Order: sequence, then C-alpha cells, then structure tokens
Amino acid sequence: MSHNKWEYKIVNFHNSTTMGYSNPETEEFKEKNKDKDWKLEMRNIAINKLGQEGWEMTGINGNNEIYLKRKI
Repeated sequence: MSHNKWEYKIVNFHNSTTMGYSNPETEEFKEKNKDKDWKLEMRNIAINKLGQEGWEMTGINGNNEIYLKRKI
C-alpha cells in the first residue's frame, strides 16, 4: 500500500496584491482587460500558475480563500 505525503497551501484571492501583483501592475492589468472582469481574469492566471506548479484545488470558502494540496 502506497502512502502519499502532501503539502497544503491556503491562498487568499481577496485583492490583487495578495495574488502577487503590485499596484502599478494591477493598474496596467486593469487597463489591458478593461472589457472583461479583470479580477476574474487575474484570478484565473494566478490559479493556473499554481496548477502548473503542481497544486490541486481541494476547496474554497466565502472569504476568497482557496485550499490547495500537492504531493511531496
């Protein structure tokens, strides 16, 4: 029987700085995506980056927190 080991991460997508964007980057992103829901677009980019790093979403709550895990 195989025993997997996991590491866990909680990511707060409350605002752009918690997603790793500086204020100037956020303003540039908003301008480039003004015809779209820029916050949703920014969250999609951030969560896809985490997925590429091996993180798998396990849950989400109403406080904009996403729970992730990946094998170690």
